[in-house]
Amino acid sequence: MLQYLIIPVTKTKTVESSSCEGGDDKDDKQNKERKPLAQDIKFRLSFLRRKQADASLQQSVRPPVEEIQKWSESFQKLVASKYGLALFRAFLSKEFSEENMEFWLACEEFKKSRINKPSSKAWKIYNDFIAVQAPREVNIDSTTRNTIFNNLSNPDHHSFDLAQKRIQGLMERDTYLRFLPSELYSELLQENSST
Repeated sequence: MLQYLIIPVTKTKTVESSSCEGGDDKDDKQNKERKPLAQDIKFRLSFLRRKQADASLQQSVRPPVEEIQKWSESFQKLVASKYGLALFRAFLSKEFSEENMEFWLACEEFKKSRINKPSSKAWKIYNDFIAVQAPREVNIDSTTRNTIFNNLSNPDHHSFDLAQKRIQGLMERDTYLRFLPSELYSELLQENSST
């Protein structure tokens, strides 16, 4: 039986922090406390690799090895798995291209939404991902961008299908192929194959 010890954490000021309350010293301290991106990703996804003493806990935390192996069969099987999707998103984040998956997921959600007038959601997707200089702009051609813009006056649940297919194709031909031999995926596959 596992027992947990709860230790209260209090915030204290050191002489150094109290004498340097503002400006560059505070920024330097915050920068020193930040973990490198790869470490942060590994920490956040440690639930996928966590080894538990109890086999029933292990099964509930990690996906079965068969599911992990299926991710290499196709992009669709990878994103159909919540664990696979989480791992792929972490990989994209590490490669600074997570906007592709975010756009793809936004399109999936938009298609499934039950809104009779989807214009506000359509404009949000357009402004976040499609517009030139959008905060999370995806790589699509100007013809597709203009077609989407022209259709926003009367959007439907399939307004972004062409752009979504192009981004999916880009991920399938590029990042998905780099994901398969990546450290994130191969370590998880090896750990689960050996158990």
